[in-house]
Amino acid sequence: MLIAGAVGRLGDALLAEALSRGGYDEVVALADGDATMSLGVRGLALAPIENLPPLEAVCIVQTVNPQAPDARSFYGRDAPFAMITRDSMLSIATAACAAGAHRLLLVDPLPLWQQLSQFHQGLSDHTELKIAGLPFTGVTVLRPLTQGDPVVGSWLQRIAQIYLSLQFMMMPRSIPTLTAAQVARVAIDALRTDESGIRVLGAAQIGDRMKQHAVKQASAVSQQTDQT
Repeated sequence: MLIAGAVGRLGDALLAEALSRGGYDEVVALADGDATMSLGVRGLALAPIENLPPLEAVCIVQTVNPQAPDARSFYGRDAPFAMITRDSMLSIATAACAAGAHRLLLVDPLPLWQQLSQFHQGLSDHTELKIAGLPFTGVTVLRPLTQGDPVVGSWLQRIAQIYLSLQFMMMPRSIPTLTAAQVARVAIDALRTDESGIRVLGAAQIGDRMKQHAVKQASAVSQQTDQT
């Protein structure tokens, strides 16, 4: 399994979740450069896009604002890992597909005002359309919440964005704010299912899947308790 964009809180959570769940021969973090090495963590390796090992699945995490203070971890833990921008997503997905990956998960965050519209429920642009056109058996796009960019554009676009932001303030429970660890659980769940086709999950749908995950975990714990 390849994790491209293993940076910041979400990247760290994805690595931890993938490694703790098991089920993969190896978890590979995409390198920032041409390094290929073991990172001293059992089951975790580093590889560049030009030299990927055989893969079963790939998770691509876009960093919306690479200049943000929290784009990388404060202690530099993720310095060897590549930071993913929208421009690099297609080339990574193509390389992973060539390496044998048959399932893809794309984490493409959206701000609050876009989460309230219907546009987040489909593929957003030509990059996502091209990625979805690659021969993966299953493609899942997760759109968790992110800090919105400054309101720009025409006066009509500004009014529309401000209106949607105010609407969200009036309905704060309609879209959950999930932690990085919760998003990571849903992401790894999606990669481990046999679902085929294309799915796009906004923040509300990610929250629903998180609840389903919690119910399954509680049921598993209850069964183990009954058996003992």
